[in-house]
Amino acid sequence: MNRIEKLKNDVYSFEELDTLEKNAIKLRDSETLELIAISRASKTAKGEKPKSTVDAEGRPLTKRARRDAKAGR
Repeated sequence: MNRIEKLKNDVYSFEELDTLEKNAIKLRDSETLELIAISRASKTAKGEKPKSTVDAEGRPLTKRARRDAKAGR
């Protein structure tokens, strides 16, 4: 199954959609960007939520986000 079919069948997680979106933006792939938006809306309508990027105390969970927070970005 190729990437377009997987997007149409709502197979990807929110995290995978973020990665696909970054790549599609770099490649200026408007078809993929449209399908990503539809997939996100579909997941939200089904009640799925993306994983939080911060913990209960408001600290970033990923190493990159912690590094960026220290650098003041």
